[in-house]
Amino acid sequence: MKIYEESTRAEMTKPDLSAGYVYDGVIVTGRTESETEVMPGTVTVERPEGLRRFIPAQDITEPCQWYHRYTEEELAAMNQPSTLDQIEAQVIYTAMMTDTLLEG
Repeated sequence: MKIYEESTRAEMTKPDLSAGYVYDGVIVTGRTESETEVMPGTVTVERPEGLRRFIPAQDITEPCQWYHRYTEEELAAMNQPSTLDQIEAQVIYTAMMTDTLLEG
């Protein structure tokens, strides 16, 4: 499956997963033309041209993966300590301060 850079749509061979991530998607590779066709079984003596059906143009797509490079904001958010880490740090600090006060 091909991998494309999200912003430039350029094909990539080895994306840097430490600086971003890939996700599944589709890419438009072409487009069909609109056409009119004669519906099968509608050509009769009374109506030799038959009944016609309009088929609209459609995108031709193929599955792919897109590479998203992390933004500065996303990197900053990933490096923030979690709430659990903050609580744990506060508990350790409180325990250290309490022990210091009790010893002194």
